Amino acid sequence: MKKLVLILAAIFTMHSAKIMAQPDVETVAFTAVLQSVLNLNITGGAAQTATFDTPAKYNLGIDPVGSTGVTMESTSDWNLTIAAPDFSDGGTNIIPIENVGVWCAATGTHAIGTEVTCANTSQATSMGVTAAPQTLIDNGTGNGGDATDNAFNLNWIMGTMQGTMEATSIFDQLANGTIGALGTYNTTITLTLTALP
Repeated sequence: MKKLVLILAAIFTMHSAKIMAQPDVETVAFTAVLQSVLNLNITGGAAQTATFDTPAKYNLGIDPVGSTGVTMESTSDWNLTIAAPDFSDGGTNIIPIENVGVWCAATGTHAIGTEVTCANTSQATSMGVTAAPQTLIDNGTGNGGDATDNAFNLNWIMGTMQGTMEATSIFDQLANGTIGALGTYNTTITLTLTALP
């Protein structure tokens, strides 16, 4: 009998130990929030200067003036527009902004004609910059992505009368009074990256 009591006590003790050794479980709520990202970055060539100092430049323009590297990072498809006011000498004289031309070259993995579109891909097809925003690069088959996907060179020319640029030479614009005087003129070109719905 004593043995039976000891065996029962041992079984009860083991059973109680099992009950007390049960794990205590808690949970952690974890939320991931993916928000929209849209980032335009100039990677080089943020300042450009076109110096007209020979008859050939006044008659034929300057090509190239230089290039500006840009990257886009976007969680959605996007487009890039360009606009600028006329050049000003700080007084009453201007140079029409359409004298500046730009054309695109893709340097990232997204290619023009597939993921992105750009109608201005050579000097001959340069877009004349205007005061009203114009689409320079647009969505093709899907252009969302990071800076390695969306990297481009914007190539600048001035006074070459190509594409949709001003059709009159800088010399002729000086002669007819469109450009009022010699001197230094400035403008600021605005690039705007917009997420598409």
